[in-house]
Amino acid sequence: MTVINVLKINVIPFGLTERLTNSTEIRLFRIIQELCTNIIKHSKADEVNIYLTQHNSDLINVIIEDNGIGFDYTKVGKTDGIGLKNIEKKVEQMDGTFTVDSILSKGTTIIIDLPL
Repeated sequence: MTVINVLKINVIPFGLTERLTNSTEIRLFRIIQELCTNIIKHSKADEVNIYLTQHNSDLINVIIEDNGIGFDYTKVGKTDGIGLKNIEKKVEQMDGTFTVDSILSKGTTIIIDLPL
């Protein structure tokens, strides 16, 4: 999928043999949608990889990586990083973990692990 002929989005699924529950699918979709919106707005990336991996029936792992400009997550404030902080809270409410690994001028990787 290409967004405005500028951003190439690759989705790489692994181990997803059955549908997730409807509520889990909707939550994951909204989280990934918000993260992609942030990438489009802020990262200046031209490629995004989204890895969806179901390791077993108990855990799904989502990795979203871009080749954009990166940022310092420790310096994300309450107003300029509200979207990321909201996503982090949503993931924590689902008993999951949310990790941001970003390097200036190298891009960003976000890792989400969710119990099913």
